[in-house]
Amino acid sequence: MALEELLSTVPKHKGTDKLRADLRRRLAQLREEAARRKKTGKGDLYTIEKQGAAQVALAGFANAGKSSIIKSLTNAHPVVADYPVSTVMPLAGMMPFEDIQFQLVDLPPIGNESTDGWVSGILRVADLLLLVIDLSDAPDVQAELLLEQLGTWRIGLLKVEESPAACAGCKPAVIAANKSDIPTAREGLRRLRSRYEILYPVVPVSSEKKDGLEELRRALFGHSRIIRVYAKEPGKEPDRATPFVLASGSTVLHLAEMIHKDFLTNLKYACIWGSAKFGGQRVQKDYILHDRDVVEYHLR
Repeated sequence: MALEELLSTVPKHKGTDKLRADLRRRLAQLREEAARRKKTGKGDLYTIEKQGAAQVALAGFANAGKSSIIKSLTNAHPVVADYPVSTVMPLAGMMPFEDIQFQLVDLPPIGNESTDGWVSGILRVADLLLLVIDLSDAPDVQAELLLEQLGTWRIGLLKVEESPAACAGCKPAVIAANKSDIPTAREGLRRLRSRYEILYPVVPVSSEKKDGLEELRRALFGHSRIIRVYAKEPGKEPDRATPFVLASGSTVLHLAEMIHKDFLTNLKYACIWGSAKFGGQRVQKDYILHDRDVVEYHLR
């Protein structure tokens, strides 16, 4: 296990007591989790089952602040430390956004030979990538190297102006420019934006000061390629507490299939509130839904 290898390389003296204690605690947690999964027969340590509206995997180099961002946005409790590799296994947490939740996955830093194999696997299956860049250390160069590594792994990213349909298999990505509170952040952010904001959204954040987190939440939702739709029965109010989450471009028929298979065969027509020309407009089965639409189904 990579964590055991790291622990064995840390010298034993007073200055490393906290580091060794953190690593021992994390190792104990991982062994307990491995024993539990072996007992139940569910998955392995390098697989994160998707939950919530979408899975967002964090990618970045050592000390960029991925774990701090996870801790600030979710209910997870990663090890946050000054040493280079405090994250050695995947760790997921749920980030609330309005009436849905996103699953954020913290990963070891890019460039670690013992973990890059399965890290690339998780990045490849995630719905959205959050690229975490450290504004204190040549952020434009960091971004270039990170994108280069993703390209080596054949993980394509969807650029801002590109259509998902025209770039099948490419993933949406958001750049979190972390440590925006440091004195040199303005110049680093300027360089990063000048090179990459035309390609990917760049959101300055400070996980230390908790600045920019709401903007980051909104950017993740805005580029997740999902919509929220609310269903209602005729004569009743819609249930806005539990929206259906669909891919952008989904139709009335897609939602009907998600609600119940019988809707596909018994659907007579649907009425729409939200994106329709007027509230309660009757629409065809191939009508394309939009975020926050309310759909009322009428069956035969």
